[in-house]
Amino acid sequence: MPAKAELTYSEGSKVVPADAPEWAVSASRRIQEKLASTGEVTRAIPPEGVKRVLLHSCCAPCSGAMVEEMSCSDIVEEVVVFFYNPNIHPKKEYEIRKEENKEYCKRIGVEFIDCDYDVKNW
Repeated sequence: MPAKAELTYSEGSKVVPADAPEWAVSASRRIQEKLASTGEVTRAIPPEGVKRVLLHSCCAPCSGAMVEEMSCSDIVEEVVVFFYNPNIHPKKEYEIRKEENKEYCKRIGVEFIDCDYDVKNW
């Protein structure tokens, strides 16, 4: 498993790096708006005793915020992204999402499990 990268921000932070992906900027903006209007933000807390998380991911923008939050958690010791989405069509779109997910996980040091594009059995 690759070593975890030191994350310099997470969604919801007031200071987002200039090179942050657009989805992260948008997520931070939404979280800040919710915090300003309600005074609270929902936190992802795993069930008691859970230290390892296997997260099914359809794409990096959807799962990115959760992966980062869990990776920065003092509770969760290991996060693994599981990519199995033969329902995504065409295959080119599937490959785009898979490659973005793989690159994202590699960049932040999270293990990535890639299952086959098995449309027939899906």
